Amino acid sequence: MQTGQKLFPWYIIILLLSAVLAIAGCSTRANDPATVARYLAPVPDGATAAHTPAFIVKEPQHQYNRIGSPAIRPSASGKPVAIVDPEQPTLFFETTAFTTPRGTYRNLVYRVHFPEVPFFWTSPNLTAGKNPGLLIIYTLDDQDRLLLVTTVHTCGCYLAFLPTPLLDRARYPADWPEGEQSVFGYRLPARAEPPGNDGQRLAFTLESQTHRIGAVDYADPGDQPGEEVAMHLAPMRGLHALPFELGVRSFFETSGPRNGYVRNNTKILERLLISWWAFDWRVGEDKAFGGGDTSPAIFYTSLKFWARKASDMKDFPKFLAYWGWGL
Repeated sequence: MQTGQKLFPWYIIILLLSAVLAIAGCSTRANDPATVARYLAPVPDGATAAHTPAFIVKEPQHQYNRIGSPAIRPSASGKPVAIVDPEQPTLFFETTAFTTPRGTYRNLVYRVHFPEVPFFWTSPNLTAGKNPGLLIIYTLDDQDRLLLVTTVHTCGCYLAFLPTPLLDRARYPADWPEGEQSVFGYRLPARAEPPGNDGQRLAFTLESQTHRIGAVDYADPGDQPGEEVAMHLAPMRGLHALPFELGVRSFFETSGPRNGYVRNNTKILERLLISWWAFDWRVGEDKAFGGGDTSPAIFYTSLKFWARKASDMKDFPKFLAYWGWGL
């Protein structure tokens, strides 16, 4: 190499590719004809219809788009392997509480899983991998008034907040928008307006392949589009005790360096493009949250490695404070 010759900055190309894939929400192939299905579960004890999510799933003819049920199956060698059965949709639920100097609150925590985010050469989805999931959290005050809805994929990515008019505007982050918010390439409402009647639910429209939330609105279950799919309702702790042969196994690894991570859930593209600058070899892999989880896996929601613990959703008060919410 000649003296003074500059190396071509390949790292810049990698950074730009990472940013494009992340902001675009993992570009997808052109959607098939607009078919949808509406997934509904019973209202859990301790909740109301207005505090129970509905899901509008795009292109349910593709198994990878369907909400399913996590299960453990034996591999060819007899070892336990995690899958998500798209023929048996389940909504997992639990109630938790937390306290801040300003008050006591209750979280209604919902979780769903999908068979996979697929990889296609024509649409190399950044989050491609098996068994991904989505969390919807309703935060209520001590009078059971809904103040805030939090949505996040179970990898900690694509975090979004939907405050309601019952939350004092002074408790919002200082720069909160008025009409819409941008969430990594999607436009969502900046607030969750009150339902028109007691039977309405927040309906979360899930995009094809990526399961990203593309729209949110209150609607009567019967008025939502598509064929209705009944979901089972199960306790969150059930994810830690799935039937396997003569006993039970967790949907999550329970020992070793992947303790607390969903089994069979490696995210190759995120590892290749993000892990080295996020300082996390397992970046993008889905994790346990609640249901009795005591694993050391940090459920961080910021890629800033110095903010890993501050943005950890397992410490919900600290997590809210990090993102500017003054509950």
